[in-house]
This record gives sequence, C-alpha cells and structure tokens, in this order.
Amino acid sequence: MASDLLFRANDPAAKLVEALATRLRRRQIVGSRNVALATAVLIQNIVRGVKYSTVDELLLIIRAIGRRLVDANPKELASGNIVRRILRLIREEFRAAAAAALSAPSSMPGTPFLGPETPGLHVPSTHYLSNDLQFAFVPSASASSAMPLAAGVSMSPAALARQTSLSNFVAMRHSRAQLERSGSVLDLSASTSSLFTSPSAARERGDSPGLSSEERAEYAMEREDFLRQSGKLKPVLIQAIEEVVGELETTHEDVAKGAREHIHSSEVIFTMGHSKTVESFLKQASRDRKFTVIVAESAPSYLGHTMAASLSAHGIPTLLVPDAAVHALMPRITKVILGAHSVLANGGLFALAGSLAAALAARLHAKPVVVTTGQFKFAPAWNLYHDYGAVDFQGPGAVVGQSVPGEHGEEVVDPYYDYIRPELVNLFVTNEGDHPPSYVYRIIKEAYDDDDVEL
Repeated sequence: MASDLLFRANDPAAKLVEALATRLRRRQIVGSRNVALATAVLIQNIVRGVKYSTVDELLLIIRAIGRRLVDANPKELASGNIVRRILRLIREEFRAAAAAALSAPSSMPGTPFLGPETPGLHVPSTHYLSNDLQFAFVPSASASSAMPLAAGVSMSPAALARQTSLSNFVAMRHSRAQLERSGSVLDLSASTSSLFTSPSAARERGDSPGLSSEERAEYAMEREDFLRQSGKLKPVLIQAIEEVVGELETTHEDVAKGAREHIHSSEVIFTMGHSKTVESFLKQASRDRKFTVIVAESAPSYLGHTMAASLSAHGIPTLLVPDAAVHALMPRITKVILGAHSVLANGGLFALAGSLAAALAARLHAKPVVVTTGQFKFAPAWNLYHDYGAVDFQGPGAVVGQSVPGEHGEEVVDPYYDYIRPELVNLFVTNEGDHPPSYVYRIIKEAYDDDDVEL
C-alpha cells in the first residue's frame, strides 16, 4: 500500500513524519494549537513534495500520516482534527475542479464557470459525470507505491479539448458559493471515488442508459484522463492548507473579537491556569470594560501565576488565589471563563486539572461558565471519559513532595486534565461564533467527512 511504503527510513517525507511523531510522544510540543500548527505545516510540506497520479493516492498518504501522529500521542486530539479537516478540503477542491471541467464550454477552455443560469447542472444522461451514468473508480497499480512518479499522459485531441486549464481550477474556488446557490448536483461531502460507480453495477440496478461498448470505452478514457490531471491541483491544495495554517495562527485574535459582548463593566471574572485564548479574550475586553479577574494558581503546575502576571502587566485588576479558595469565592464571582484542551462531540471538554471543581462550584451558585476555544479543537469523539486512559496523567512527584509514592500501598493520581460534562457549560465562544454545547455535534458533522472519523 502507498501508506505503508511512505514510512521507509530513507524517505525524506518519512523523516519529517517521524520527527513530529517523536516530539508528540515525548511531549516536546505542548498545547493543542501548537500541535495543530505543526501537523498542518507537516502535511503542507508533504503535499508540496509528494508525487501522486490521483487524488485518492494523496488521500491515502495523508490518512497514513494522520494515523501515525494519532498513535504517537492519542491524547492530543488536535492532530487528528487537522488531518480530517485537510482531507475534507482536498475532496472539496477536487469536486470544484470536476465541476469546472464539467461545465466549462469546450470552445472556451480557459473561461471560468460562474454557475448555470437556472438551478441544477444540465448534464446529459450519457456524460461520465452524470448522476444517471456512474463509473467505478478502481485504483490503478501505481496507487500501491508510496510516492508515484509523475508521468506524461497521452490524450486524444477530443480529451485535450475537454480538459480544463489550471486557471479554471483556481477560479472555481471563488465560484463555489455560486455553484451551491445554483443548486449544483455535485455532493461535496462524498468521497472522490463516489463520482464514479461501475457501469455494470448501474446495469444491475437497471439505471444503465444502454451505451455501446465504444461509448463506454470512451467515457472510461475521459474519466482516467481527468483523474490523471489531479497533479495540476497541487498549487490549489497547498493554498487551501495555507488558509488552514493562517486560521490557526489567528485563532486567539478571532476568538477575542467578541469579548466585549460577553464581559461587562464591574464584573468579577474567574479563570484558572494559563490559556492563551482566555488571556487574549480578557485583554481584548479590557479595552472597553473595567472588570476584575480572579485567577486560581492551578497547582501543581502553578500556571495561574503566569496568567496573573500577564493580566496585571496589561493593567487589569487581578487577584491570585489558592485553589482551595475557589468555592468560597464563587458567590462573589459573576462569570467563569475557562480554556479547553479539546472539545468532544457531545459538548463535553477536557480542560486543565481543577477546572471541574470550578465548574461544579459555579453550577452550585448558578454562575455561567463560558469556554473560549478554537473550533479546531472540536473532535469527533464521544464519551471518552468512560475510558480510564482518556484523561492524561503525569508523575505525582509535584503533589506528594519528596516521599516515595506507593511505599505505604497508596496510589497517587495526578491528571493533566479534567473532563467537564456538557451540562456544566453554558456557552462555547469560538473563532466561528458562539455555540451552546448541544450544537457542537452539528459543527463537527459539517467540519469533517464521515469517512475520516476513523483515520
């Protein structure tokens, strides 16, 4: 398989993948955003350097990379999320190119298509991209190699007249919305091979239009010619991944844009640990509002000290309190704002250890709990808290001090994160808007393809 041969020791791409997997396994990359950025940049470099003959070969390689990174550190869900996001983008770009090739007039191959005048794509029933006639995509023998070499493709004059230039592929990115408004029949959520199902299968279903063998051979050749042009999409795919990288880099700023809508003057805000997203959110709100922030020190990491120092230096009145004082101070607090390590499909989330105690105290005192996070942390996973290994653990030395854990038969558990149930959260503030926990599953459904839930 292409995915297996990709990881040969002497392969430059394999070295890049193994380097990132080693850093994940050794916890040399900390934070979901850093993991997501490293994953996106890695896949961008792979796409830029890999040689492939069809889009399906590229998808196989990227899925193999995703499995390798997830296996290196299953607790870092952000790496798998980014891989799923990129897989969906590649399929969308492929379909946009297919729609452009389908709709561009043969006499004007370089003219971008801006959508039909009437709803629906008027495709002849005998066309190879028609819903009535479908062909099966059977991977060629070259799909079994890790990095297939680019080869020249000889095409007939008729096929050359029908192929779309690269400018059409790029222009199609900007006309995708117009296609959707016009009622395009192409389903952007299906896999690439779903554009083609076998004529024999169509005949068995009774849907075959009764083509002659010569016509079927001609359409099969057209289908192969179009698939072999997938290499021309590489600049478009790299640009799409670059947009993902840019979105990750500006996540903190995008989340903070709506801060003044959630924080009001004279409020007393509680937070804990040091979340860059929460820090940017509070600093943005301080430009228009005057409020006080209470920060729990978050032992044993004591990341709250860093957060308190940063907010205080920005001119925000800040109080640093021990974790034991959270419940006593909750009646005076007006709102709890927390960061998230990852968000699950049921609306629950993993957050810094100690966040569960704060969320439970807030619920007891009827205080709203707001979670600020980027949507790249939304993972298509359910009920991970039922698994004992779902919550990451660290050494208990910082908790028990110099004593040797277990010398008297006790077991010391020191988790990195707490699982917070969805009913303890009031609102998720993301870079794409505000959502209640009950809507998270819908966002995940729209962000990832069903085929990629299991990499």
